[in-house]
Amino acid sequence: MHEAEQIQEEESNGWADMFRGIRGVYTILLNVGIGVHAIDIFVITTVMPAVVADIGGVEFYAWTTMLYMVGTVMGAAGGRYARSVLGRRRSYVGSGLIFLAGALGCALAPNMALLLIFRMVEGIGGGLLMSQSMTLVNDLYTGKLRTRVLATITTTWSIAAVVGPLIGGIWGNLGIWRGAFLTTSALTILFILAAWRVIPDGEPGDRQRLPIRRLLLLGVSVVLVGASGQFDAIWTKSVFIALGVLCLWQTLRMERGESDLFPRRVLSLFAPVGTAYWVFMLLSASYTPLTIFMPLALAVIYGLDPLWIGYLLTVFSIAWTIGSIGTAGWGEKWTRIVCASGLTVTAISIAGIALTLSDGSIWTMTILMAMAGLGVGMTNVHSIAWALAAADEDQAQITASAAPAMRSIGIAYGAGMAGLIANAAGLTEGTSPEVVGDALVWVFGFAAIVPLAGSLCVLRMYQLKPGVKI
Repeated sequence: MHEAEQIQEEESNGWADMFRGIRGVYTILLNVGIGVHAIDIFVITTVMPAVVADIGGVEFYAWTTMLYMVGTVMGAAGGRYARSVLGRRRSYVGSGLIFLAGALGCALAPNMALLLIFRMVEGIGGGLLMSQSMTLVNDLYTGKLRTRVLATITTTWSIAAVVGPLIGGIWGNLGIWRGAFLTTSALTILFILAAWRVIPDGEPGDRQRLPIRRLLLLGVSVVLVGASGQFDAIWTKSVFIALGVLCLWQTLRMERGESDLFPRRVLSLFAPVGTAYWVFMLLSASYTPLTIFMPLALAVIYGLDPLWIGYLLTVFSIAWTIGSIGTAGWGEKWTRIVCASGLTVTAISIAGIALTLSDGSIWTMTILMAMAGLGVGMTNVHSIAWALAAADEDQAQITASAAPAMRSIGIAYGAGMAGLIANAAGLTEGTSPEVVGDALVWVFGFAAIVPLAGSLCVLRMYQLKPGVKI
């Protein structure tokens, strides 16, 4: 681990310093690992029409994404255990192997049932990859470099938002949807080989006991919230979401001892890291309604075809990247300002979408989507860096490794609540421009409140531990 210690001792913090020497190799490898996971998320949405046309199972169309998310949450939450058993290098490579097994299984699946099973396996591998990557960020980077590498990770997600649909579209047009998963598998193999050669080895920690009951309960929580979208009745949706919240609460209540899935006092508004985790969850929940329902609005109200919809939505991702990279090197005072105000910008932008949805131009929607992404990027990178800096020394690794799990929980809950509001507002009555416009005004109105709550949580975390420097 001599390379890692040298990295932490160096004081250079410029953008170019991330790509010098062995640090540059780590930076590239981290982004490749996250890129493999991100590309796969965008690939599946593109090839699913071809999948159901070939092997059937259209009634489970949405479950390929939902079960992947369930696996991601469970994998990310179990990242600390994997590292305690295998050490740094082997846990990272093992995560890639699990992801590879899932991708190959999807490529060879003869029916929807097996595809869904392997999608969940793939999600577990993806969650583990995210968890191990965040832990490496915590281990190998400090100060401004940590903020900068988090910003480059955001860039990787934006690139994946362009590359993923392209890969899926090419194979879909060729009528060979399995080729998309084989492409993902090939990229994963290259990543595994590079990780084995490059990642500094580390001794396994004190062996943890795998918290199986809590992992399963956490997975059930996400399944219940995700499954609520399969029902039209509002009361059925409400019951499923309520049960999901209850399972999450029970999971967090059971958090004790050395094998915690989350940092101590997670989601406590009286603990700095707990408050930061509220920011992670609310941030994810705030943009999820946009990613789910904006394509419907663009298709029905504005008459755009799927290709243009997909690439118009990349405006959000690109703006997110600009918000992250553009503010990553700012001083301490301005960092706090942009982190606290970013989600407020997002809230105002989403409220603008709600108010102009039916009579605004497509250019208005594009600008507002860009502003929403910009605000998310401003808060996202700095809130993560702050949480890693604020964590106690014995909680640093779990704070880093569990962050992706909380982000995924926020996505699941944001999707569930948005679906509930959409149905309550009348979306089940049809997909005419009038019905869609009236229903989505309520959906985006709700989505505008969530980031405001996130902004308040940013102010609260600064108040609880004002001396933290990132």
